[in-house]
Amino acid sequence: MNKEKQKNFWTLGHGLGGYGSGVMAETDTYHLEYVLVLTAFAAGATDIISFARLGGIFASAMTGNLALLALYIAKGAIFSAIGALLALLGFVSGVAIGTLLTRDRLNQKAVTILLGAQTCLLFAVAILWFVVSHRNGRPSADLLILILANAMGLQGVIGKKINLSSIPTIVFTSTLTNIVTAITENLARGNFSLSTDTKRQLVSFWLYFAGALAAGLLCFFNFGIVIFLPLAAIGAAFTLHFRKPYRQ
Repeated sequence: MNKEKQKNFWTLGHGLGGYGSGVMAETDTYHLEYVLVLTAFAAGATDIISFARLGGIFASAMTGNLALLALYIAKGAIFSAIGALLALLGFVSGVAIGTLLTRDRLNQKAVTILLGAQTCLLFAVAILWFVVSHRNGRPSADLLILILANAMGLQGVIGKKINLSSIPTIVFTSTLTNIVTAITENLARGNFSLSTDTKRQLVSFWLYFAGALAAGLLCFFNFGIVIFLPLAAIGAAFTLHFRKPYRQ
């Protein structure tokens, strides 16, 4: 393996709250980059699915969701407001559960657990998708919102655990800010090359867009298979991470 593509990544204190147990392990950044872009794709697809099919809410973009909640309350759109609130609660629940599931674990193991749990949640959504109503205000639609938001909350913890190039995989406003800042500073110095961090951020940003675009097209043509997009992406990320050998 090319030594330049290796990095001591899973270290004591790296990611969410440094842990005081375990031994440093070595892995290549290519593996982590694939996990990041797959989760970014899943977030884009999930946001479009929830917005287009579950009452105009976002399952992962909580800033936009908070604004929508305020709008729906102001308009008196009760069912949509409830959906937005449930998405917020589901996301918070996912982050809390993800944090509890991975306490005192090495980040390597923690990400495996989180991706596995997220895959299970998205699989449950895929099953429910074809047997329950998606109509706004229905309890079944609210349940789908809760599960999807919970899955995205877990993904938020995954981004923290990986902690590669400041890419959260669910909210891309900060990523876009980092991209523009880095490029502007480089151009101001007469440097026309991009750093590794900026390249990773650009790829993740566009993969979020690609996931949203793919889901948007499938929703436009009313293809039910749209629900398999985030499941396929997260399932692939889980398989890739689970099968990746680590040298202790």
